[in-house]
Amino acid sequence: MTRSSEKLVKLVSSASPGLIYLWLLALVVAPNLVLFGTSFFKASAGLVTDEVTLRNYAAVFQSRTVLVLVMRTLVTAFVAAALASLVAYPLAFYVSRYMRGMKQVAVMLVVIPLWISLLMRVFAWRVILGENGAINSLLVTLGILSEPSDAFLYTRFAVVLTLAYMAIPYVFVSSFTALERVPESLLEASRDAGANRFQTFRNVVWPLSRQGLAIGFSLAFLLAVGDYVSPSMVGGLNGTMLGMVIASQFGMAGNWPLGAAQAVILMLAVAIILAVIGYLGRSKGIIQAVDSGAGATLKRAATLRGRIGQILLKLAVTLPYLFLYAPLVVTLVFSFNDSRVQTFPLTGFTLQWYRELWTNTALIEAFQRTLFVAVLSTAAGTVIGVAFALILAYRVRAFGNVLQLALAVPVAIPGIVLGISLAIVAQFSGLPQGLPRVIVGHLSFVMPVIMLIVLTRLRALDPSFVEASLDLGATRMKTLLHVLLPMIRSAIIGGAMLGFTLSVDEVIVTLFLTGTEPTLPVYVWNQMRFGFTPSINAIFTLIGLISVAFVLCGLWVINRTNARTLRA
Repeated sequence: MTRSSEKLVKLVSSASPGLIYLWLLALVVAPNLVLFGTSFFKASAGLVTDEVTLRNYAAVFQSRTVLVLVMRTLVTAFVAAALASLVAYPLAFYVSRYMRGMKQVAVMLVVIPLWISLLMRVFAWRVILGENGAINSLLVTLGILSEPSDAFLYTRFAVVLTLAYMAIPYVFVSSFTALERVPESLLEASRDAGANRFQTFRNVVWPLSRQGLAIGFSLAFLLAVGDYVSPSMVGGLNGTMLGMVIASQFGMAGNWPLGAAQAVILMLAVAIILAVIGYLGRSKGIIQAVDSGAGATLKRAATLRGRIGQILLKLAVTLPYLFLYAPLVVTLVFSFNDSRVQTFPLTGFTLQWYRELWTNTALIEAFQRTLFVAVLSTAAGTVIGVAFALILAYRVRAFGNVLQLALAVPVAIPGIVLGISLAIVAQFSGLPQGLPRVIVGHLSFVMPVIMLIVLTRLRALDPSFVEASLDLGATRMKTLLHVLLPMIRSAIIGGAMLGFTLSVDEVIVTLFLTGTEPTLPVYVWNQMRFGFTPSINAIFTLIGLISVAFVLCGLWVINRTNARTLRA
């Protein structure tokens, strides 16, 4: 770290790392400490008393039902993450090593579903798996079943399938990033030494990419453990997981201490499993990025058998894409279906459900709240995230990595636990109910995402650009505005885009923080719980189209920004 770089960042924040410590105290340490402390108190008549006790933990370990739910939650999440990995890693390997011209398109097609509403994707699976859904209709039409079966929806199978579907993009991105960093020179050296494809994969590719797979697996596991929306919608009573029980303790049951104890036990179990996964997935050595990601072109087979093999391989690669987009297509089709019942075959074409949206005052107000929360949390998260990234990159010498990990804790905490811990702190601190709590809650995970993206870019920059600017007489302000910020502008835009999307789509955390003024995801969630209306398909379709357009516009802006930077 140079003195000139340190002087530059003093312009950004005169408080130095003090702002980071304050943030950690308010949104990381306090929520978790309060959650842990609440688990040792007694509840009476729906209120938390000042009586300290261990009864909550005793009640958890003495309840066979709760212990079974803990194991079911962990096993379900593990199986879902494993299935997602079995689909995503081979796909990432193929795209990374055997695609060139269409590589970016193939990656974007996997990532785009992440920008589509979570509720939309889960709801679509409920339509697909239902007794009158796509699977049953197809099986009956083919004569495999004589009548629709109830074996698909409201089962543990439905929960695992839906959670695995949600996790595939995360595992893919993490695995693809690791595979892209495997130098082609190592693969060539392995082939020159006489190793076949399997030996090269086992001895070169797998050791260098398994850490990326482990990170993706961990993300998938965390998402599945903390999700109670998906089990509620497609699992029913048969798919009950611990998150649903914890949520009930903070809702109808009114026993916050017991719910806190259950959440603490779940977090400890998750931490142990993630530590084991991290240990098994670690990679030794350093990958040089000189020729990484070169990829290889799949050679045209000369024999008939080889051509057939290539055709089968390409068909196998398309299956994950069909799996990812099938729910989105189903929702789109039913948004024009002239029937209030979600059944196949379709009865006719109509625009009625779209027209109903414009007369739904409650829905429009919920949408306006969603935009208000997303814009404020993203704007504040961007300013704070960029400032923290600059501080961590240039000012913090000791314990920089520790602070970075601490700031990222809300991203790694299961959603159900994060929402509960923030709700307890908000209640005890007297933070006004409604949108103020929601904005603070969204900031807790939006800011770290933006900060991590910008920090990664900052640490990849050549510090000589900043030093040269200062040495040539430019002021620190001009250096910041005309040298450093243009170099990280695309990272800032990309982080803000992701943060905005996360805020717009957030359901679990918002459920615990919102009051009588729900955001759009919470409004839709409540509508789906208490009765179905076909206009929900229209809502989801519009949200999906807006999300895709937003992503494409953002990518266009980033590409133009990068092109201007290169020309400059």
